[in-house]
Order: sequence, then structure tokens, then C-alpha cells
Amino acid sequence: MAGADVRRLIAVPLLALLAACSSPAPTLVPSPGPLSPAPTVDTLPSASIEPSPSVPLPSLPTPAPTAAAFDVLAPGAAVAVAVKELSLRRFPTTSSKRLAVLDRGEILIVSPGGGAFAGWGPVAADGYRWYPVIRPQVYSPDHGLPALPQLPFVEGPLVTGWVAAGDKSKPYLVPLPPRCPETVDLANVAGMLDAERLACFEPQPFVLEGTYGCGGCGGTSLGTFKPNWLANPFESNYLTVDLSTGLGPTSLHFRPAGPAPPAAGSIIRATVHIDDPRSSRCEMTGIGSEGASIRIDARTAVLWCRERLVVDSYEVLGVDPSFSPG
Repeated sequence: MAGADVRRLIAVPLLALLAACSSPAPTLVPSPGPLSPAPTVDTLPSASIEPSPSVPLPSLPTPAPTAAAFDVLAPGAAVAVAVKELSLRRFPTTSSKRLAVLDRGEILIVSPGGGAFAGWGPVAADGYRWYPVIRPQVYSPDHGLPALPQLPFVEGPLVTGWVAAGDKSKPYLVPLPPRCPETVDLANVAGMLDAERLACFEPQPFVLEGTYGCGGCGGTSLGTFKPNWLANPFESNYLTVDLSTGLGPTSLHFRPAGPAPPAAGSIIRATVHIDDPRSSRCEMTGIGSEGASIRIDARTAVLWCRERLVVDSYEVLGVDPSFSPG
């Protein structure tokens, strides 16, 4: 993927949030917990969009403690449709426009994931718990997602929307097993979804090596994020394997107490960790259609922060001559 294409894909979170300020949307309320029984999933004919490849529903392991403890789907989690048909809608309500009808076994990525953004979940409405999802663009026949180190996204527009995750008695989405790498290096970590990092890695530090920085990157996310250094979803402190194939998408987070980030263009060997202790106190809000603040589900905020890569220390190995400052 060319550098410009990567920057376009990475800019999706900001563009989506800005678009949310001008597009009409229902009033959304974060899910407070168990929902009342809901009617069966509606099954009108599919919208006229390209169908996804036919992928058999994989056998699923026992849910990880992370999922059980928080009772939410983590940002960046890969899930499979577990019912015969499931509506993909523009907004999280049963009256919103249907964008497509998803078949059993179809693979989805819970937003935000892999540098792509479609909103924050869960949202409770009409007796359902809704999640914003992204259709991956790459499948493998035996797993549903491509083998590492490939991300399930490539060039081109993404299909996004909202789906009901289930009612009180029946889940409509089931998590896929994480793709845990045999070798923990930057290439494999860059290909993982955010939720896979939390499922595969222990909190102990590990080492990643690559080129630091993002020439020409800049911007912000609409909302409030505490602590900002860890929770803010606008990520541009990229660590890149090969600049000739594009920037990122792996992003590093630096604590205010240090170490300070290296100079852009530095080739570094960084010791990092996930599941930072500060994650348990993360708080996030977004901006609604009329500029009002919308609180993002506290469990989602904590999981988002737990997935971030936090830098313990790094060693500068040199300067990448192919790095462009912008």
C-alpha cells in the first residue's frame, strides 16, 4: 500500500468523527447492562452491494477472560455472524436504513480496528446492543482472516455500519480465535488487530524494531480522552517496518513521565508493553450529531486503553534515509 493510501486510511477516524457532527443521527445512549428480550432479527432481501466470500463459521474457543469480565466486544475484535441473516444498518436503530443483509459465518471487525473507524460501541437502542463494524477486505478459507502478517484491510473504500450483537437470550455475533504470532516482531504485530494483541500477549514487555515517525501527519479527535496520552484515538506515533510499503499502522504511546519520543525518522529498538496499569481509569467521550458530548461505554474505553502499546524504553539504531518529514 502506498504511503498516501495509508495516510488516507489512517485519517478515517478523524474524518468519521467530523462527519458525525454534520450528519443526522439518533440520540445514542451507552449500554447500561443486560437488555430486555428483543424480537428476532429482520430478514429482508440483501442490499445491492458486493457479497463477501462464503466463509464457514469456525469452531470457537472458550471466551477469553477479558471478554467475560467486561461483557463487551473489544475494539478491533474479529467476530462471525452466528445467525442465518443479520442486518447491517446505517445507525444503531431498527428503523435506520439497511445497508446489507449479512449471512451466517460472515466475518466482521468491531470498530475501531486496524486503523479504520466506524464509531464506538456498544450502544443500547430498540432492545438490542449495537456495535459499529467494518467488513474486512481479505479472507482466508480456513480461518476467516488472512494469516499474519497481513491486516484484513487493503486499498479501497471500506463497508461499515451497525449491527445488533444479540438479545438477552441469543448472541448474533461470536468472537473468532485470535491470530497469535509464533514470532513477536513488528511485521506480525502490525498485522494484528488491536484486540488480538490483548488476547495474545501477556503484560510483560517485548521488543519491536522499526522506523519511528509520520511525516506530514497531524490532527485531533473530537471528544475528551483521559488520560489523553493513552486514550486519544488519533494515533500517529507510528513504528513502521518498511516505509516503501506505507506508514504504520502500529502506533506507540509515550507516558508523560518519559521516555520522550525519539526524533522522527529514527530507527529504534523499543521495549513496549500492553495492558498499562493506567488503562483501568481511562475515560472517553465523543461528539454527537448536534455537537453534544456522548459518553463512550466505560468498558470499551478501558479495553481500548489496555490494547495500546506503551513504550518503556528504546535504543536509537540509526536514521532511515527513506523517511520523509512531510
